[in-house]
Amino acid sequence: MKKCFVFFLLLLVTNSCQWLTDSSDKSALEKHFDIPDDAEMIAYDGFPTMVGFGQREGLNISAKYLLSNEDMNEWIKNMQTKGLKKLPIDPECKSKLWFKDKLIPTETENGYYYCKTAGDDVLNATETRSCDEVDNLNDIIFAILDTEKKELSVIVTSGY
Repeated sequence: MKKCFVFFLLLLVTNSCQWLTDSSDKSALEKHFDIPDDAEMIAYDGFPTMVGFGQREGLNISAKYLLSNEDMNEWIKNMQTKGLKKLPIDPECKSKLWFKDKLIPTETENGYYYCKTAGDDVLNATETRSCDEVDNLNDIIFAILDTEKKELSVIVTSGY
């Protein structure tokens, strides 16, 4: 009986920590990409699932949102001042992208993309640089807006 209670308690704590981690990660995506408040998240994937001590090695958080016409136009307007570019992805930039993620359609040709790097602590970065400014991307803050589907796909990932 005691073992069952301990197991149940451990399961409860683990699930609570996971919920907090996912919630924090989703907030970080909203911050990095100015996600509209009423955008519908249609897919989400976060790795690693738990926060340990320090940075999360191999961090890979991606999501896909469905935007209304109004939100899509507002997002484009807001992100243009931050370095938004028209698709297709510039070949030099594309050659630097090392991630493979099923939620990020890098072959999309109609819409916009956004690529930044922080250098370290990508999830909590307050200062970023354009991917064009660096030779090797240690981390990537990347978005693709497919204007035909009205889907915004985003990823924050690190190679450390």
